[in-house]
Amino acid sequence: MPSHQTTDPSPARGSPALRELEPKDQQLMVALRIRPLNSTELEEGATVIAHKVGDQVVVLMDPGEDPEDTLRAHRSRECTFIFDTVFDQHASQEAVYHATIQHLVEGVISGYNATVFAYGPSGAGKTHTMLGMDAEPGIYLQTLTDLFQAIEKTQDNMEYSVSMSYLEIYNEVIRDLLNPSSGFLELREDSRGSIQIAGITEVSTSNAQEIMQLLTKGNRQRTQEPTATNKTSSRSHAVLQVTVHQKSRGGDLAEEVRIGRLFMVDLAGAERAAQTQNRGKRMKEGAHINRSLLALGNCINALSEKGGSRAQYVNFRDSKLTRLLKDALGGNSRTVMIAHISPASTSFEESRTTLLYAYRAKNIKTRVKRNLLNVSYRIAQYTDVISDLRREIEHLKSKIEKQDKEKKSDPSILDIQVTIPHDAEEDSRLQMNKIRAQLIGAFKEQMEMRRSLVELENTNIELHIDMSRHLLTIADWEREKTHHHASTHSGEKEEEPGDADGDEIEASEPPEVTLAREEVNLLLAEQRKTA
Repeated sequence: MPSHQTTDPSPARGSPALRELEPKDQQLMVALRIRPLNSTELEEGATVIAHKVGDQVVVLMDPGEDPEDTLRAHRSRECTFIFDTVFDQHASQEAVYHATIQHLVEGVISGYNATVFAYGPSGAGKTHTMLGMDAEPGIYLQTLTDLFQAIEKTQDNMEYSVSMSYLEIYNEVIRDLLNPSSGFLELREDSRGSIQIAGITEVSTSNAQEIMQLLTKGNRQRTQEPTATNKTSSRSHAVLQVTVHQKSRGGDLAEEVRIGRLFMVDLAGAERAAQTQNRGKRMKEGAHINRSLLALGNCINALSEKGGSRAQYVNFRDSKLTRLLKDALGGNSRTVMIAHISPASTSFEESRTTLLYAYRAKNIKTRVKRNLLNVSYRIAQYTDVISDLRREIEHLKSKIEKQDKEKKSDPSILDIQVTIPHDAEEDSRLQMNKIRAQLIGAFKEQMEMRRSLVELENTNIELHIDMSRHLLTIADWEREKTHHHASTHSGEKEEEPGDADGDEIEASEPPEVTLAREEVNLLLAEQRKTA
């Protein structure tokens, strides 16, 4: 059996495709970064098994392969993958930034959403890429510096306001890193279907240095603990959101407000307890990290097959991480994934799994469009009122001129003849304007109610699907338990003392059933709330 080869003849997707302004399907850009061997791996005698070939190809060798073993001659697990761009251990932070993220900055200030997230196993260098060091700043600082420089260039014609928030997902709960005393926060879905976090702190900023100071303050609150694979292992997923509002300084009647959002996500690394040697609390943290990353992997698999013969339902509700990344993975966002791997032979399985998921992510497509808040409707109302008033003024002027002529010809005409028709016409006009405003308000309210009803119906369908899936899990367990109980009672009576222990073991539910029961309770509460 030949070695597993994966080919992609298409050229790398670079900035020209991402600079298109018209809404269109765009594929998720995937880059790979290979870090150098660390001191621990060198001490263990690890060899380099990940090799960069050209600018887009990486070859992962199988460390367990023996050329003299004839039985495994056709079972090689050597893999070749093609990505948009590949960086080896010699690549600088600046080179990674210019090849992956720089072209997204212009789109953010023009009203497009952009997301970049670091993906890979624990200790692969994700936080180094995102945050960097003082000598070599990471993607955070470089992106924000370019963002504010681009704003300054067009500040004469445009008005900008920039705000940011910083949070972490730790053990499946959300914490505000800028205000940790606020406690655990909840995810909410607004009327437009986008995910919002209730109670998150949003800080207005004017330059990149202010944001970096806030990031440094937030990182001190972030949960980090040493493990066997990484002395500064991130035990949570960190999400930085920067929102840019842009509007014209001129008095254009068809004024548009553009809202661009930039998400930068530093994911916690997937890990094996045997390799990280975690116990107790660290073991529980690792389980939650792996659970959220498994949900992310399932979403990547489902999205990569969307539209194909094996298209399937994409379950974003399995984890708070996937709900937050819903737009980044399958919605309105230009997205870049930077996958990280270790080249060490001791990390072969983790590197192979990461490369497989990253390669599948190349097939994900997002529908990108500008976020426009069009205020021309209200302006058009004002222009209509102004036009009506101008016509009224012209009409009154002509009427006054006519009455002046009549006065000159017949001085006995009283001024009351002028005021009475004018008052009646003014009242009629005010009533018409009032009725028009009421009709517009009623129409808008009716449209909002219809939209809300459609959203509630969609939410109910999703809740019903999730509920059915969890109830099937519980029903399967109950059926298996009943069957086992019946077979136990049909045995001989002498084995009753031993069966007591068996029943006790049998009574303990597996974790997935317990989790399913908890999810069912949560979904029932959400259904009641929706009803």
